[in-house]
Amino acid sequence: MGTRDLAIGLDIGGTKMKCGVVDAGGKVIGSPREVPTNARGPREKIVAGILDLLNEALSQVPENRLRGIGIGCSGPLDIISGTILKCNTLPTMHNYPLKHIVELTTCKEVHMNNDANAMMLGEAVWGAGRGRSSLLGITLGTGCGCAFINDGRIWTGYTGNAGEIWQSPYRDGVIEDYVSGPGLANMYKALTGQDVDGKEIAERARAGEEAAIDVFNQFADGLVFALAWTINTVDPDAVILGGSVVNSSDLFLTRVRSMLPKYITQEAAEHIEILTAGLGNNAGFIGAAALMFE
Repeated sequence: MGTRDLAIGLDIGGTKMKCGVVDAGGKVIGSPREVPTNARGPREKIVAGILDLLNEALSQVPENRLRGIGIGCSGPLDIISGTILKCNTLPTMHNYPLKHIVELTTCKEVHMNNDANAMMLGEAVWGAGRGRSSLLGITLGTGCGCAFINDGRIWTGYTGNAGEIWQSPYRDGVIEDYVSGPGLANMYKALTGQDVDGKEIAERARAGEEAAIDVFNQFADGLVFALAWTINTVDPDAVILGGSVVNSSDLFLTRVRSMLPKYITQEAAEHIEILTAGLGNNAGFIGAAALMFE
């Protein structure tokens, strides 16, 4: 018998999906693979892409060493059944029983959770939060996610949807309208009339363009709002920021760190650290694999 020291992790976001094999120490084994989600396409094509990624990963793992498959997926989810509920970033996958389908197709044990929860579990066990007793995680990508890890375990809430802050009210909409990659693009378009993605806006901000700098300042202000409420609620040891927008943290993190102490308790302000994810571009699927070792 093998030691079952390997797990497959699959991260499903609104823009891309990434899959890889991870060992019990958080080390990536072999070559992970990333593909576009094509989130507005037919669900059959999305599911086919998921199964293709998993089958490729399964081919890299000896049967007697595989613990199972961990899936981190944009929510909200029914994490007990592994069903995608009404998810804005996966509009054609509403009420889809993904965990059941993957188990049926692969004949492997599957653990599934919100992608922010999974990512931050990985950070707590193997990444920037290692050794911390409680962590608040915020993911900044196609959407805005939130997770709370306490003593190495995910806090899921009564319905399993703790951390779904994206729907919380902010200004004339919800927080995700401002604190996300699409939020950056929409704010920039409102100022300039131009359709530009977050990466290009970041390049323009670094080049000194006033409109791009203003957009990142608005992004920082929204993030401070989200952090203040969540920090004051759960009182974490540290905050970890993950997701693709963190690649542009040089454009907003200084402002966030300077503003935040004004809006949180003095005790929290005296110790709280705002960190960026330590597992880099692999944080999503590594965290998903961590679900199998939780």
